[in-house]
Amino acid sequence: MKQIALITTVLITSSLTIYPIEVLSQNAPSYVPGYWQPQAQAADPKKPIILKILNQTGKTLNYSLVPETERLLPAGKSTNIKVDLPNLPGGYGTVNIYNENLLTYEYSAEDNVVTVRVKPGSEATDHKSVYISPTGRVYSF
Repeated sequence: MKQIALITTVLITSSLTIYPIEVLSQNAPSYVPGYWQPQAQAADPKKPIILKILNQTGKTLNYSLVPETERLLPAGKSTNIKVDLPNLPGGYGTVNIYNENLLTYEYSAEDNVVTVRVKPGSEATDHKSVYISPTGRVYSF
């Protein structure tokens, strides 16, 4: 009789560890949107990240991967910048993208290609730089 009780207890206990309970995630009550929240994520920050800039501002943009030379991107054009985080000082990348107007950046990411759609902005959404952290998270400043 004791053996049956022991076997039953072992089976019940083992079935609880074999079949985990599904838990749904919830937004943290302390979440606050802002520039400190990542806008996109590169899949593998140990490999080169391609930052694709689409100029939809109607005016020429200045852009550069710091500390490289500044370049011009005409309105309606796009360009690709290779950001190799392991080979950059500090392991992070900063790409300045600006002109005399207020700008906003919209992001999308697929694998290690991060697309930045640059559009006319407002005081609330004015951006001038893209920051890529050592973990591959992408931020606007």
